[in-house]
Amino acid sequence: METVDLTHIDWQRNITSFTSGGAYFKAAEPVDGQRCYYKLSNYDDELGFIGYESVYEFLAAKLGRLLGFAVLDCEIIKAAVQHNGKEYVTFVQKTQDFLPVGRSKAPFERVYELQHQPQETRLDFLRRLGFGQQADEMLLFDYLIYNRDRHCNNLELIKNGELELAPLFDNGVSFFAPLAGRQSEIEQFDVLSNRITNSDFGSRYLEDNLALICTDDLELPSLDEGSLRQIWFTDFQDDEGFPQWHRDKCLNLVLRRYARATAILANNSVLRNSGEVQE
Repeated sequence: METVDLTHIDWQRNITSFTSGGAYFKAAEPVDGQRCYYKLSNYDDELGFIGYESVYEFLAAKLGRLLGFAVLDCEIIKAAVQHNGKEYVTFVQKTQDFLPVGRSKAPFERVYELQHQPQETRLDFLRRLGFGQQADEMLLFDYLIYNRDRHCNNLELIKNGELELAPLFDNGVSFFAPLAGRQSEIEQFDVLSNRITNSDFGSRYLEDNLALICTDDLELPSLDEGSLRQIWFTDFQDDEGFPQWHRDKCLNLVLRRYARATAILANNSVLRNSGEVQE
């Protein structure tokens, strides 16, 4: 992967934690008449770029589109960037503005605050707006990529007379994002674990959210290691900053969670159709 010069970009710093000193850098600029957005992985003032969120966003986008879900596509770039007078070579996530010309958008949370009924959950509100299948796909998608950050500001609605649900974006705090590239911890990570996450939809446990999926006819393709490896890693070389052991662990996470999810969904469908109540 060739290195692109992005040293001209002035990055906006977003603090991830007031205790850790971590930060994400974002930027936007017009490219060929269309607004493009750039995002870097987690940055530490002493260690530099320590995260892989940009790569995870890329993997999530390709997986979502393979499954036929409405996920914002993105490009992964190896780039030279500058911060505080120092130059780094790191991965950058690049996306194009998903908003069609002449339309406006609104954060889901704002619309929910204005229009939800008493005691109506955000998930139920999303279904009432007519986005039931998309809601189910979101719950499954977040489980597969181990998304830890599906808060309401990471979901938007497009307005043009009727409301449309924007494609899923900001999916980078997934896979092994909290571990910041620490090899031993990533290799030992239990990919089927059900740890608490930051989710405003359903529960805060991703596997528990699979029980909330109502659609029996999600048309899910078969996933195999060979095809997934090809769509994910074609652009990466062995000497890149995303090593083979890390790629293999990402494959292992998605393939094992996919097998578990499809088995759970099949069992839940049988229970619903038989009228049995799940515990």
